[in-house]
Amino acid sequence: MKKFALPAVLLLTPLLASCGASPAADDAATAGPPPGLGGEVHWSYDGAEGPAEWGHLSTDFEACSTGNAQSPIDLPAHADQKAAEQPTITSSPTVGESVDTGHTVQLVPESGASAVEWDGTEFTLAQTHFHVPSEHTVEGEATAAEFHLVHTAADGHTLVIGVLAEEGAENAAWQPFVEGAATPGTTDLPLDVAAMLPEDPTYEAYEGSLTTPPCTEGVQWVVYTTPVELSADQIAVLDKASHGHNARPTLPQAGRTPYEGTLALGE
Repeated sequence: MKKFALPAVLLLTPLLASCGASPAADDAATAGPPPGLGGEVHWSYDGAEGPAEWGHLSTDFEACSTGNAQSPIDLPAHADQKAAEQPTITSSPTVGESVDTGHTVQLVPESGASAVEWDGTEFTLAQTHFHVPSEHTVEGEATAAEFHLVHTAADGHTLVIGVLAEEGAENAAWQPFVEGAATPGTTDLPLDVAAMLPEDPTYEAYEGSLTTPPCTEGVQWVVYTTPVELSADQIAVLDKASHGHNARPTLPQAGRTPYEGTLALGE
């Protein structure tokens, strides 16, 4: 797997921080206006409004500096602990609209894109977005990009599937997303979650947070350990849409131990 070293600015580990489920959060369930509009608190990935300062920008963002179960984290190549059960994901092809949040581009599905049955709770896909480079690392190494498939449950809880991406062959399944990243506001973009997932169903799971302000915790993370491939041109489109980079540095595990399992693809 081709890996990418994190840029120097991303190697500076901030105070404990993360993101939470509000309309302004890129990892949240719904899209919101670009930061700075409508009274939203402006934050960024660099400088005085960067990750190390998120917790001080607003009382709503305090978890970014005081939380003890923050994301992303560095994952082991192979987790020692194994999942007791095999969760399932089902999907059906649909279409979506690309939305520029000011920090990333989301693909918001019309309905029924995918559902995850996890520990007796059903989570449905609310939106998919990306980070460049990857936010989760494996043995300290980042990949070219990471997609987050944000699923929510009726009780308000969030489960995020992380799909790492490395440079390789052009990926037809992810091309509609890439086109939406290039031209935000595009509608009727094809979305086929089953085709977008890695062939290897192995994941590492842990409980953490969303990775943008307000850094709400209690998020179930399911990160595939085998990356999908994207062409250099596809990665370049994402890089341009991220305005340079939009990845939060990894945070301490704080006693959390990721565990390994496989996600079965249901009918």
